[in-house]
Amino acid sequence: MNTLNRISDGITKISGWFLVAAFALMSATYFAQVVLRYVFQSGIHWTEELTRYTNVALVMVGSAVLSRKNKHINVSAMEVMISPKLKKWLIVFQQLLTATFFGITIFIGFNMMALAGTQVSTNMRIPMAVVYGIFPVAFTILVFQTLVFILNVIFDREVV
Repeated sequence: MNTLNRISDGITKISGWFLVAAFALMSATYFAQVVLRYVFQSGIHWTEELTRYTNVALVMVGSAVLSRKNKHINVSAMEVMISPKLKKWLIVFQQLLTATFFGITIFIGFNMMALAGTQVSTNMRIPMAVVYGIFPVAFTILVFQTLVFILNVIFDREVV
């Protein structure tokens, strides 16, 4: 269990650095685009596309990071009404459903990559399979982090 937690912490740290770098890249290119458009009346045609793809990556990887500590938004009315012992198993059940759903979406992400074929993005001319590749990567991290959370709850290493 300690090994899984260390791996999870490492993935969270790497994902966090990715999020910081991606947000910095997105902010810098978007700022440059605004300055170029309004000050110099010209622009860089690929910045909006880069910002869009970076934003998608931020959301996907960010949700994977949140899954480690069960920090996603949820409706907790049922959790409040039941006893703490049952609450633990309700949360485990909820997280198993989450892991199952995102486990299925991993395969959907790979199908999206396959369907992209040789298609490239409009401005940056990068393969769309690379763009779609963020989904299976992020969902794999999300499923792993969710399963680590479930194990920690079951073995009372995580307070719910």
